[in-house]
Amino acid sequence: MQLIRFEKSGKIFNGKVDGDEIEVIEGDIFKGEIEPNNQFFHLAEVDILPPVQPSSMLALAKNYGSHLQGDAPPKQPEPFYKTLSSLTGHLDDIVIPRDSKKVDAESELVVVMGRLAKNVKLEEAFDYVLGYTCGNDVSARDWQKDDKSWWRAKSSDTFSPIGPFLTMGIDPENLDITGRINGNIVQSCNTSEMIWSIPKTIEFITKYVTLFPGDCIFTGTSGTAGQIRPGDLVEVEIEKVGLLKNRCV
Repeated sequence: MQLIRFEKSGKIFNGKVDGDEIEVIEGDIFKGEIEPNNQFFHLAEVDILPPVQPSSMLALAKNYGSHLQGDAPPKQPEPFYKTLSSLTGHLDDIVIPRDSKKVDAESELVVVMGRLAKNVKLEEAFDYVLGYTCGNDVSARDWQKDDKSWWRAKSSDTFSPIGPFLTMGIDPENLDITGRINGNIVQSCNTSEMIWSIPKTIEFITKYVTLFPGDCIFTGTSGTAGQIRPGDLVEVEIEKVGLLKNRCV
């Protein structure tokens, strides 16, 4: 099942997606309340919003062997924070800072938490997940090298697009991920290549940090990401999850 959060005529709705059609739903999705109300829209006539409103976003560094570029694999997951002000959605613009010399797109599977999570056991981790969405961990490489905390390299405004859908009820451990710039494939991998699995990542993070419903974890990127420039169209496509598109300005 795929859910969507969208705006129409100044009002914000949640909906269930079936092809190009949206059926509005009522209730708290984090409590399993998905009640159709027989109101329908077409995807083309609504403004698509990020599928959730997280209270925090984290991302994993060095979680694919092909992204290590000769470095040793990490001895434990290496999460870092992304600011909420960097969050943006499907079809929204990615703003390229003019004083950065190199900005890359990173195609990633994003985990969306469904329950309050603290000290989660490895074997129970998936019970705390609501679903998955596409994400782009936009990264200013020069700032990433120069700044100790990556604060602007990973969290400048618009550097965290997610969407368009929240996909539920799938196995996330064997999904193809494709990244494109202007239609050209720049990244291709499978989630089975992760160094640290989703359950291990959740177990590790919640040992120290409480996660809340709607919080997001970007699970890492593969290979060498592609540089993006104003005018480029960036796409993140994940098998069974969706296709996220953003224009760079």
